[in-house]
Amino acid sequence: MDKKEIIRILTETSSMLREILDSVGDMAGEVLQLKTMRGKTCFFAYSKKSGKQVYIKKTDKERLTRLATKYYEAKLKAAALKEKRQIDRCLDLLSKDPETSDITKVSERLPEEIKRNVISGLFGEGYARKWQEGNSIVKKRRTHKKDDYHKFKTLRGDYVGSKSEVIIADRLFVKGIPYHYEVAFTPEATADLSRPVYNEFGMIDGYEVFGFSPFDEDTLHPDFYVLNKRTRKAYFWEHLGMMDDPDYCKKNFNRFMRILDAGYIIGEDLIVTHEDRRHPLMTEDIDRIIEKYLA
Repeated sequence: MDKKEIIRILTETSSMLREILDSVGDMAGEVLQLKTMRGKTCFFAYSKKSGKQVYIKKTDKERLTRLATKYYEAKLKAAALKEKRQIDRCLDLLSKDPETSDITKVSERLPEEIKRNVISGLFGEGYARKWQEGNSIVKKRRTHKKDDYHKFKTLRGDYVGSKSEVIIADRLFVKGIPYHYEVAFTPEATADLSRPVYNEFGMIDGYEVFGFSPFDEDTLHPDFYVLNKRTRKAYFWEHLGMMDDPDYCKKNFNRFMRILDAGYIIGEDLIVTHEDRRHPLMTEDIDRIIEKYLA
């Protein structure tokens, strides 16, 4: 969610609270007070003007209902007023100087000499660049640029296995979404916490993994591994391109069961698209997925 959307939501909420405040009746006159007497709740009408209290009988329904409603509206007004003031302060901060108050712009305004001497992982774009350059799990099954299977070239220069994968890769590339193609992935593999892997800054970047080889037959190669630069969450993206082929469906069902059994969840860790000869993949669907998970 970008700043404009946040401002829009806060503005609508502030307007809604203003409507609540305008709808609350006059708070003048007598008000309801509650007291506990002999273990029972008793109602009194208190006059601010005279300072007197008058007991309200339970049979006086009209007066009790009127003052109870007024009591509720007073509490509602106080809460709405407090919340509106907080929201209006946020709107004032966000709208007054959008350039200097936008945290995502801080790194962009730094001099290049400073950027080069700051740990790039602190920046959204820097983190994404580091993630894109990482090779801890990006060990492709085929190391050369083009082979009998990977025949289709993307805008970024990758060779992929289908025209639909070209479309997905190109939409990701055009929208600035970092991605890896066909990473090596073994869902059942477990990390050895006694053998950390350190990055160039001396911080732990991960751990060596038992039961993992990028070239084993049991190693999976999901079509895409994609990153949300804002949240730093990465997803696997599998595209199923031949859903009208029973053998293809059976093969991929087994692969998905391995992934799901390892604790990965479709929609949370795994993005899935599909098509067959009568129902091709649409770019509008790709864009909706990118907007939902990766924007």
